[in-house]
Amino acid sequence: MLHKISKIGLAFLLAIVFSITTNPRQHANAETFAIIDTSVLNVREGPGLSYARTAQVKQGEKYTIIERKNDWVKLQLSNGKAGWVASWLIKENQSSQTPTVSTSKVVSTVDGLRLRSGPGTGFQVIGSLNKGTEAGFIEANSNWTKVSLNGHIGWVSSQFITTRQSTGSTNSSPGSNSSTTKKTGTVTASILNVRSQPNLQGQIVGKLKLNATVTITSERESWLEIDFGGNSAWIHRDFVAGITSTGEKPSQPATPPQSPTNLGKLGVVTASSLNVRDGGSLSGKVIGSLKLGDKVTIEEEVNNWSRITLSNGSKGWVASWYLDVQQNKPSETPSNQQTTVKMLYNGTNIRSGASTSHSVVARANEGDSFSMLAKEGDWYKISLQGNKVGYVAGWIVSVDGTSTVVERPGANQYLKGKTIVIDPGHGGNDSGAIGVSGTYEKNLNMRTSKMVADKLNASGANVVMTRSSDNYVSLRSRVSISNYRNADAFVSVHYDSINDRSVRGVTSYYYKNIDVGLASNIQSELVKNTGFKDRQHRQGNFQVLRENRNPSVLLELGFISNPTEEYTVNTNSFQENVSNGIYYGLAQYFKSK
Repeated sequence: MLHKISKIGLAFLLAIVFSITTNPRQHANAETFAIIDTSVLNVREGPGLSYARTAQVKQGEKYTIIERKNDWVKLQLSNGKAGWVASWLIKENQSSQTPTVSTSKVVSTVDGLRLRSGPGTGFQVIGSLNKGTEAGFIEANSNWTKVSLNGHIGWVSSQFITTRQSTGSTNSSPGSNSSTTKKTGTVTASILNVRSQPNLQGQIVGKLKLNATVTITSERESWLEIDFGGNSAWIHRDFVAGITSTGEKPSQPATPPQSPTNLGKLGVVTASSLNVRDGGSLSGKVIGSLKLGDKVTIEEEVNNWSRITLSNGSKGWVASWYLDVQQNKPSETPSNQQTTVKMLYNGTNIRSGASTSHSVVARANEGDSFSMLAKEGDWYKISLQGNKVGYVAGWIVSVDGTSTVVERPGANQYLKGKTIVIDPGHGGNDSGAIGVSGTYEKNLNMRTSKMVADKLNASGANVVMTRSSDNYVSLRSRVSISNYRNADAFVSVHYDSINDRSVRGVTSYYYKNIDVGLASNIQSELVKNTGFKDRQHRQGNFQVLRENRNPSVLLELGFISNPTEEYTVNTNSFQENVSNGIYYGLAQYFKSK
C-alpha cells in the first residue's frame, strides 16, 4: 500500500544515513544491563544457537551488555568472562541512569485530588489528597503520576501536583525548571552519559568520568542541565554530588547533622525497588535491595539517608525520601487501632445490609468519616450516630492504614492475568516516519506504549514490552518475544505517514483470521475515544503479524505527515485518549472471547 511503502522507504533511507554516521553498537554501553527473564538461559561462545554453550545464567540476574549482533547480546559475566544470549529472553534496564530511588515526593496543589487505582479517569477512586498533602513518588508517564500514600499505591493527575525535593524545596510539576542559578557539582559515577534532552530518550552526546566537575545551569525534575563543551546538555542528578552555587564552599559531609526525629520508627518502602548500600550516599556499594511494601526499622538518620537492619542481620543505608515513616515504633502500634472509612462522593448511600438490595438508612458526603466495625465481603460495616450501624460499598470509600482496597469489577476483570505484548515500533537508528514538523515516530510509539502498559499493569495484566528505551529491536526478535511468552495478544504501536498531507485517520491491521476480533475491537474503541477518521480494520502483510503465532494487531494511530494530526497526536489529551482506546479495545476483545 502506498502509505506503508512511503513510510518504510523513508525509514530505510534514514537507516542508511544513520549507519554511516553512528556506531550501531553505541547503545551497548556500560550503563545498559540485561536482566535474565527466563528460568535458565544458556550463554554461548557466539551470537547464535550453533555456538557451544559456555555457561548458564538464572532468572533475575543482571549483567552488563557489552555488544550486540542481530538478535543476540554479549554479556559481561560475574566471573570475568563474557558470552552471548538471545535478546528476546532478557529485559533491558538502564539502571545506572535510572535510579531505583527518587529524590522527590509529590505535593497536591488542590483539595480533593483523586487517588485512583490506575492511570486514567476510568479507574476506581481509592483515596484523595488535599492541598499540601505529600505522597511518595514512584513513577510517571505523560499525564499521570504513580504515588504511595498511607500504605496505598495509586495514580494522580500530574497537572495537580508539584514535586518536592529531598532538600524541602517545592518545584512545579514535571517539565518545569526548578533553578536557573549556576552551580557546580562532581560526578560520582564511573562513567556518566551526557544527553541532548532531560530523559533517557535523549541522544547520548558524550560521557563524563568519575570526579569530573560540571557547571549546572538549570534543573528539571531529576535532571541537571550542564555546560558541555560550550553547549547545553543533560545528566542525571543522582550521579552528581557536592552541588553548590558558584562562589560557595561545598558543605563538609564528614560530620553532617543527625536528625533523631524518626529513630526507632518503622519505615515502609515506597519504591518498586530500593537499593541498600554500605554507606549513606549514592556512591555507596549496593549490598542488597528491598521491594515495595517491605518494612524496616530506622536506627540512624544522616543527611537524608537512613541506616537500617536487613533480614539477615546486616546493616545498610537507604534513601530516607523513599521510606514512608510510620508514626509509632513497631512495638508501640496498638493491636486494637480503630480503622476509619472515608467517603469519596457526595450523596453516598449507607444501607441496612451488605448489598444494594438493602434499604438506605443514611447518606453521607465526600470527606465524611466513620469508624469501621467489620468487613463483610466487599462491604464495610460502619458505626453511625445513636449507636446505630450501616453498610457502605467498599469501592466508593477509602480506608486508612494498609487495608486492602475493594475494587468494583470493570474493564480490569477482563484483563487481569492476560499476557499482553506491547511493541513500540522502530527505535534506535530506525526513527520510523518523521512528521512535517520533525516529530520522530519512534518517540511517539514509545510514549503511547508506556501509557497503555501503565493502564494494563494497573489492571493486573502481565505486560511485556519489546523495547523499553530508544534501542533497535529486530522484527524477528519482536515476534520471538510474543511466541516465547505465548501472548494472549500482541499489539504493535505505530504512527503513519504518506506524501499526501491531507490523508488522516487511524487504522488497525490484522493478518490471520484469529486476529480479526482483536483488530476490530481496538479499532472501534480507537475511533470512539479519539474522534479520528475511521480507516477501518484491514488485512496487512507485516512480519510481526504474519509470523506471529498469537492474536496480533498493528496499529497506525494517525498521520504525522498531516500537519493537523501531527500537532494533535503530540498533545497530552490525545495520548490519554488513544491509550484509553487501546486499553478498552483489549478489554472488549477479551470480554467477547
